[in-house]
Amino acid sequence: MTIFQEIFVPLCATVALLVFVRTLRGAGNRRNGLLWGLMWLGAAAFIAVPKSTTTLAGWLGIGRGADLILYVATLCGLGASLYFYSRFRKLEVLVTGLIRREALNSPRQGVKAADAPRS
Repeated sequence: MTIFQEIFVPLCATVALLVFVRTLRGAGNRRNGLLWGLMWLGAAAFIAVPKSTTTLAGWLGIGRGADLILYVATLCGLGASLYFYSRFRKLEVLVTGLIRREALNSPRQGVKAADAPRS
């Protein structure tokens, strides 16, 4: 086992355990907790047995395990970007609606031209 594996396999397993414990205690969504915990366990497994990514890639018709990891990471990144963009847009529309409603419900009296300060 390499020094990288000796450091990161227990680290990933510990993070997975913490995620599972936190999820069981009710902190957060169970589905998200399960997903993140499984991802950390998968990372620990792939780090512990690096040739498993090459075997899995071969089953999927991809040449190397590193390419498989790159493709999966790219797709996950694009999916996360789309998810966060859609949430940002929903918040933006919500804030715009709130501001519009507030502006229409309580219009501010404008300053008359005669009362305006002169510079």
